[in-house]
Amino acid sequence: MPKLERVARLSRILQVLTVSAMIVLPLAIIVGMRVGVFWEAPYPADLIVESEISRTQVTMVFILALIKPIILLWILNEMRKLFVAYSKGAILTNRSARLIQRIGQGFVAMAVADFLFQPLFVLILTMANPPGSRSLAISVNSDMMFFALAGGLIIVVGWAMREAAAAAAENRSFV
Repeated sequence: MPKLERVARLSRILQVLTVSAMIVLPLAIIVGMRVGVFWEAPYPADLIVESEISRTQVTMVFILALIKPIILLWILNEMRKLFVAYSKGAILTNRSARLIQRIGQGFVAMAVADFLFQPLFVLILTMANPPGSRSLAISVNSDMMFFALAGGLIIVVGWAMREAAAAAAENRSFV
């Protein structure tokens, strides 16, 4: 059982770090809003914007950009729940396996959000350009690929954990 005690101890530490991240992330966004960082036009340097970007366009981009931190907060909360379960010794359970799957789904959601929002940002920011000079840029980057693959891996690990939890529950019922 000493290994389970180590899992519980590390889980308590990770739970504190996760809760800290859940506090710092919104505070960083609020501070960024206060100092004006988020109101600067967040577009690539090579994007040709032929007209003045309106406050409405920047606000639309900002609102869309908030979705990724919301997803991240959701992932962190699922991680927090998992660390609480682990710290209480609930390691090989269906609930823990489901939490692992949800964390993986959150990672996939981050990849999808990246893929969808980058073209939307460019489209919104070039909306006021005259016809023929509006842009739509679609790209895939290594962050998107990493989040998609890591999320897929975590989902599969969660499925395997659910099968293992079901087998463990079945074995306990025989005893």
